[in-house]
Amino acid sequence: MHSSRYYTGILMLLILLLPDSIQSQNLVRNCDLESRLGCPTGHGQLEYCQYWASPGDGTSDYLNSCNTGNFSTPTNQFGFQHPMSGGAYAHLISYYPQSGQYREYMQNRLACELQAGKSYAISFYVSCSDDSRYSIDALGAHFTIDPLVQNSDDVIDLGEEPHISNTPGEVLDDKDDWMEVRGIYVAQGGEKYITIGNFKYNNELTLGTFTNWNTRFASYYVDDISVYSVEPIISLGNDTTICPNDSILFDFRGICSNAELYWENGSDDMLRWIKDDGYYYLSGEIGCSDFWSDINIHHSPDPGKILPPDTVICTNNTVELIPTDNFSSYEWQDGSDQPTYLADTEGVYWLNVMNTHGCAYSDTLLLMGLDEPLFYLGNDTLICLGKEVLLDPGIDSAFHYFLWSDYSTGTTLTVADSGEYWVEIKNPCGEMTDYIFIHTQNCNPAIAAPNAFTPNGDGLNDTFVLQAENISNFRMLIYDRWGTLLFETTELDLGWDGTIKGSNAPVGTYVWLAVYDIRQEDNSFKTEKMKGTLVLLQ
Repeated sequence: MHSSRYYTGILMLLILLLPDSIQSQNLVRNCDLESRLGCPTGHGQLEYCQYWASPGDGTSDYLNSCNTGNFSTPTNQFGFQHPMSGGAYAHLISYYPQSGQYREYMQNRLACELQAGKSYAISFYVSCSDDSRYSIDALGAHFTIDPLVQNSDDVIDLGEEPHISNTPGEVLDDKDDWMEVRGIYVAQGGEKYITIGNFKYNNELTLGTFTNWNTRFASYYVDDISVYSVEPIISLGNDTTICPNDSILFDFRGICSNAELYWENGSDDMLRWIKDDGYYYLSGEIGCSDFWSDINIHHSPDPGKILPPDTVICTNNTVELIPTDNFSSYEWQDGSDQPTYLADTEGVYWLNVMNTHGCAYSDTLLLMGLDEPLFYLGNDTLICLGKEVLLDPGIDSAFHYFLWSDYSTGTTLTVADSGEYWVEIKNPCGEMTDYIFIHTQNCNPAIAAPNAFTPNGDGLNDTFVLQAENISNFRMLIYDRWGTLLFETTELDLGWDGTIKGSNAPVGTYVWLAVYDIRQEDNSFKTEKMKGTLVLLQ
């Protein structure tokens, strides 16, 4: 194995200094390529390897022992090589001069975003395939916030050196063993993707050549990729004592969105506020690795609420604000450092204090300006029988006490009966009482019609008149049996006198029609019609 050729002294020191719990946190998901979505059957099926894909049109291969032919391991159409672990690895053609700048890459979204300024130990293993005619000196890994996109199957031009690469000038030419490419990367922050492959153009490469091979490319098996944080990735930190009203927020959403977490309470939340004393622990999986972290949390004594509840200040009065406990220092909103404060205007008042334990607290109090109650229940009101009216003085309940004539204490009163009603309202600044009288009447629409009348001038039943209540826009029409309109009126008390154009109408049967509006529940009007027959007698 030739990994020693690509192992730097600085990296060796950093790795040796890592605790086991941190070393185990490999941010690469499916780092050993064992987890598959399907069994490969042909070229370019890297996407069958869970979480891995090609960023372009290059036919990056997935080789897995589940296949019994050309895409198996350890034997496949590119040669023979046992996986570093398990039964799978990837295959990339990284130099193919007959096809121009042809390249194949593999890309993975990490379990955690890289954090700015933090160092990461990067490692992956390669072995030159038996079928390769060439070997190259430029396999590396690059980290990006967004996925790298390959233009067709050409080289990805980074515009810079890849973040991790094997030593320039030293070709990766071992076909028997695995070679390790590794290094340290200091993150810019927010990097989510790792892309592995050859990022150099053909004329920038140092080549090695194998004799007696008919192929025209350099290709490599790739296995066991790792990205380790030199600092803890997910950690609850050291045991701690916090101030009474404080809590601790553990928020791993922006750190490891693809990690799997398991708290001691059974939850898997990425965000958790802890406000109670106790022992807490967190385990989980990051990429290919398990982790464990625990913490004891204690609170110093709680002073409780510092300021009294919100209250009112009456016009031209003052209110003394007195904290509920003694503290070592005070700071009011205007800079006063006294233990109490005399307020003379409405507004928000705040106080910062510190106790003998060095814990800082703050509280606010709202002084609301208040005058004595002033309201009006309205004019005396007429309502229809069966209806209700809401008596509302228009004052909210805060700092007010209500007493109605029925001894209820709500802010409003609904009534349906006639009578006198009153409400007494008190607050810390004064009180007021108002009265209202409610009258009721029958508002149901009704029409009554006689079935005969005798227009003979004897003063009895001489006209045909409809009796109506609670209607509007009234109109009455009289027709003979042939439908001829004989009489029309819009006045309820004006009836038909039994004449037609000044002459007495003949005895007989006639038809009447009434058209009128009635009021609806929503105070709109609806037009209705009613008709009947009448007999004219002499």
